[in-house]
Amino acid sequence: MGWANKLVGWTNNTGAEVNGDGSLYTVDVSPTGSNYVVASKTGVIAAAAAAGATVFAMRFDPSAGTKSVWIDSIRLRWTTIVAFTVPVTQTRSLVLTRGSGAAASGGTAIPVTNRKDSNYPVSEFDSAVGGDIRIASTGALTVTGITFETINLFEVPLIHMGAAGAFYETVYEFGVRSHPIELHAGELIALRVGPSAMDAAGTWSLSIDVSWRESTLEA
Repeated sequence: MGWANKLVGWTNNTGAEVNGDGSLYTVDVSPTGSNYVVASKTGVIAAAAAAGATVFAMRFDPSAGTKSVWIDSIRLRWTTIVAFTVPVTQTRSLVLTRGSGAAASGGTAIPVTNRKDSNYPVSEFDSAVGGDIRIASTGALTVTGITFETINLFEVPLIHMGAAGAFYETVYEFGVRSHPIELHAGELIALRVGPSAMDAAGTWSLSIDVSWRESTLEA
């Protein structure tokens, strides 16, 4: 009997058990693989960032072969530095999009990611093995040679973030119960300005934390 079975109280070989209130005991067990995290922050992004401007990108090693990556969670923290000329605007947003092709360039490179267990191998996102992660300094990253999907993975509404000092935090979780974002060799995810340019005058900073799993096994 495995540890997960013991936690759910599997004592009669049925695979499920309910408590006295009739509620089902459940346990979330992550699939096998090596787990990693990266955390970083942009510089102060200049005013009027263009629609589609990329401020963060992470590309999976194109020579990773059959290995895949599953993005489990993404945490974003936005701070408005200088107020926008339009305090409230319906079109202000950031989007996360999957793409493929070349790596992004410019900004600040993040050559090494953090292994959640020091015994794990280095991540296929590390630059030493062919991966690439980078974050914007004051302007957009260069994304020449990247083909982005037309449908975004998620959109972050920033409608009310026009005042100086405005702060917004959100977490997107794609773990055991909600299928992770899956990437294969040479694919990437990018955080981009939404379909409309940022309003005039406003400047902002963004921190991002990403957690993921790498494995040659299916999720």
